[in-house]
Amino acid sequence: MSSSHRDARPYGRPVDDLRSRDQRLRRSRRRRAVQLAILGVLCLALVVVGVLAVRELQKPAAEPGVIAPKSLGADPVALTCPEPGAVPLPPGEVTVTVLNGTSRSGLAGTVSADLVERGFVAGGTGNTRQSTGPATVVHGPDGFLAAQSVRVQIQGAQLRLEEGREGTAVDLLIGDGFTGLEEDSVAAAALAEPVETPEGC
Repeated sequence: MSSSHRDARPYGRPVDDLRSRDQRLRRSRRRRAVQLAILGVLCLALVVVGVLAVRELQKPAAEPGVIAPKSLGADPVALTCPEPGAVPLPPGEVTVTVLNGTSRSGLAGTVSADLVERGFVAGGTGNTRQSTGPATVVHGPDGFLAAQSVRVQIQGAQLRLEEGREGTAVDLLIGDGFTGLEEDSVAAAALAEPVETPEGC
């Protein structure tokens, strides 16, 4: 057979071109097979994860634990509760610092002098921006009975417990509603009356 017959090329294409085409087809088939295998593995993994998730959701819920209630704000201050039937402290055992929360000049000094006349111990004078109503008596945990002694001197005065204050000394914050001290006889009678039990006692 002549060389011309051995080198015959179907459709007029060179033999090298046909071989290259066959190689490209084989590579393409292999890539497709690998891609399909990877896709199959991924699908199988998704199915397994889904089955496990469904089983996990179908498990009975564990017994819930006990959650401690949360309190808002700071812990309440422990007030020294008075004995049943206790009366306000005698004025001679109460030190009062008078603070003026009004625009009336010299009011703190005047009120402090009036309280000294009634037997209270002067603790000083000054100004404040924390006054409300006629007056507010600020006391510590141990100063409840002392604060009651000052409260009865001013009609409408309120008490305010202050954490961290030691002893029985109190502050008297004079507000815009202040019109003067209670009548001496009325205040003296109130000092002999038992105080109401404070909340929490």
